[in-house]
Amino acid sequence: MEIRQKYIDFILENIIQSQIKIQLPIPGKDGRNYCVQEGTILYMDINIQVVARYTRAVKLKLNFDTYEKEQIFFIPIAESPELIERKLHYTLKKIVMETFENDGRRQEIKQWYDDAKKNKYS
Repeated sequence: MEIRQKYIDFILENIIQSQIKIQLPIPGKDGRNYCVQEGTILYMDINIQVVARYTRAVKLKLNFDTYEKEQIFFIPIAESPELIERKLHYTLKKIVMETFENDGRRQEIKQWYDDAKKNKYS
């Protein structure tokens, strides 16, 4: 087994887990998304299944909320596991937010944050 395959196996066993939690950004009025550093933070659970393995990438099946998506994730051998994990979280957050926006549920995320703030301070 070559080093590239061993590295991908290592990443799949230690970084890409079967379930990952990502922070949902707050949709702003200007169309941008803002990440909260403190205060009320909402997370979305994403179930991940490896569908296919390639030479330098894996095809992932993502399940979150009521959606199911497939995405190819590139695993560069020249990058550290921490950097790959950061890129994975960024990619997942981007996919989740694009899916919600394309489905017209941007306002629903705002409502989730408003409800969480009310429940926290009541």
